[in-house]
Amino acid sequence: MKLTQRNIDILKIIIDEYIETGSVIWSKLLLQKHDLWVSPATVRNDMAKLESLGLIYQPYNSAGRLPSSKGLRAFVNYMMTQYPDHFISPARHTQNHSTEKLLSNVHTITFDLSQNTGEIAFFVIPEENICESTGKGIFLEKNYTRLGESIFSLIKMLEDKRSFEEFIMALPNGEWINVYIGEENIIPYLKDYTIIVKQVYIDGKKWYIGIIGSLQMDYSFNISAIKWVLN
Repeated sequence: MKLTQRNIDILKIIIDEYIETGSVIWSKLLLQKHDLWVSPATVRNDMAKLESLGLIYQPYNSAGRLPSSKGLRAFVNYMMTQYPDHFISPARHTQNHSTEKLLSNVHTITFDLSQNTGEIAFFVIPEENICESTGKGIFLEKNYTRLGESIFSLIKMLEDKRSFEEFIMALPNGEWINVYIGEENIIPYLKDYTIIVKQVYIDGKKWYIGIIGSLQMDYSFNISAIKWVLN
């Protein structure tokens, strides 16, 4: 079933509302906030189509809609397809950087990335035995009510640096910015999280930098932040 441009626009509105407020949105409210020049019945039909495709869902009876992990994936893929040069240009070889200087600034780079995105930032350099993560405390305080006990499993994984390093290295990272949403992360307790990873080569060695956040993250900003962090 092919999506129309209006279907895509409505999905984007639902996702934008979710990212901004974390709240469901009803067809009536959607039309009040966005002039789509169609009837409420048309919007309801469009939302029903999106729901039948598994892109949005009702969290409880008689509720508005939220995006599913599949819907967020469709949104990210669409965004990357529309603006590939801005979001997913290949990772650059950073031979012009001083490896020694970068190594001495791993904590600063990770801290700045966490502060700018509001998510947990990490830096993994396997051959240097470096696995740095920053922002766990603030992330826990901000998201515990919504994410529940899974957040402690995530933090435990981050604290086990060797296991986390192996987890990141095992992801099918390519030369592009890689985004893993919800169930794509395989590990059950990560189904409510998104991981964005950029693999770069410095002096012929693989380095990984990225963020972990909830599904309710600002995908556009965070992907851009990851892209430019070492450039």
